Amino acid sequence: MLRRLFASSKSPVKQAASATIEDLECRKLMAAIQLPIIGLKIAKRQDVDATALNSNRITIAFSKTVRLADASKIRSFGYAEDLLNPGVQRKVTVGMSITRDAVDGRVLTIITDRLIRKGSRLFINVGALTDTKGNDVVYDASSAATTITFTVGQNKPRYTMSNRNWRPTDLSYFTPDVFSSAPNPTTANTQPSAAAVRASLVTFMNAKVSAGILTQAKANDAIALYDNSGVAVVFKDQTLRAALASLYGTAAEPAIGGYIGKTNPTGKAYTFVEFNALISASAPVGETKLSAGGRLSLFIRPTFAGEDFRALSAVLAHEILHGDITADAQGTPPSSQEEEIIANAVGVNVYVQQALVDNSFVGNGTKLVNMMNEQVLATLNSGDTLFPYGGIKQAPALNSSGNVFVGAKTDPGGFGDNTTVKSFEDWVRRDYIDRGFNAGGTTSNPLGQTILKNIVGTTGNFSLYGTGVIGFLDNRNAILTDVTYIKMGQALKLTF
Repeated sequence: MLRRLFASSKSPVKQAASATIEDLECRKLMAAIQLPIIGLKIAKRQDVDATALNSNRITIAFSKTVRLADASKIRSFGYAEDLLNPGVQRKVTVGMSITRDAVDGRVLTIITDRLIRKGSRLFINVGALTDTKGNDVVYDASSAATTITFTVGQNKPRYTMSNRNWRPTDLSYFTPDVFSSAPNPTTANTQPSAAAVRASLVTFMNAKVSAGILTQAKANDAIALYDNSGVAVVFKDQTLRAALASLYGTAAEPAIGGYIGKTNPTGKAYTFVEFNALISASAPVGETKLSAGGRLSLFIRPTFAGEDFRALSAVLAHEILHGDITADAQGTPPSSQEEEIIANAVGVNVYVQQALVDNSFVGNGTKLVNMMNEQVLATLNSGDTLFPYGGIKQAPALNSSGNVFVGAKTDPGGFGDNTTVKSFEDWVRRDYIDRGFNAGGTTSNPLGQTILKNIVGTTGNFSLYGTGVIGFLDNRNAILTDVTYIKMGQALKLTF
């Protein structure tokens, strides 16, 4: 049995010396039999589709038969980030299911309820194990010891992520569409003055320079774009013009040339990008249209005219993916559920990039900001393929049956399905199913491809907004790192 468990060329037997041992008070050893460990193996468990589960299998082999006397005396914990108190650690106990092997009584198997922290310890306290004669067992024969320090596992940010799903503590960051106790967001439909917006933009772009995201020359280009009278012909609204300029230093920076230059599929600058009451009733925020003359325009709901330009920059990043040279009779380019999942994911990534520079705006309590915060929350609680790394598909959540909106009301979003929301992908798809969008891939545009490659890398086929690109967004996002997850969890006042 031990040969099967531990003896292979890929996984050589690990002797007791491979584990870090810590002393037990001598008074606890008087009635204990010391017993060596001759094998220790720690593996990340996988689902049937070979994706990671939020669990480890720890296999321990002793030199002689042991009996499990009291499993509660075997325990482990690790230190995670305290999301509500940045810079402070939080002690988190790991739940464990412990069994003795039915064939070989020398072997214990421990299944954890979450991934273990590298450097954390497994405590085997006196009374947990006995030998065949009923004597208490302490596992090491050469020293007084009761703990194994794990030399593999997750770092602090990823251990914190293994404690998802995270839940809100301040519902003013969200909407009553999802959380019944959330206050109604403020309607921000009045633009600040052009001078006030410019001053805010200058401060923000200088912060990007200080963070090493931009050179001063690039920041100056952003301000010059805001001041440009030709740009103001297309972007007459100052908050939208600032939103465009703020895309410098984000994954969606190529969108700037798409809106005011000739790099979109039509080869012509947009006719306008503005707050316009002619937007279709079914479009909640923005709507891209193609004119009979082959020019693109972007309508944004006037309700959002006073929103922070950094939140509006996420809308611009989203909508540029919809640029096309074909459209239906109403001028609407083709789209699909998959295209919208991808476009919304791009918007979230840009929103997060802006918040990493200065997250003060995520607490504004306005409608668009809070809607974006909900998309960020859904993203923070998603990620399947490389868990605990994030993504957009359903994650192996620790709690709440996989609901990305822990504590949400029944039927969040009011889409009529009356079930929990399993992932960011699920959340966006529900919305567009409700709006009548079909499933399936749609042809991407070159700008969209460039922006996506800025997020997930260049390898792979980006010709369709389809399941392939959705997979890339789940398994190789270069923006939503473990550290980014922690920072956004802190910005949104989440906990676990």
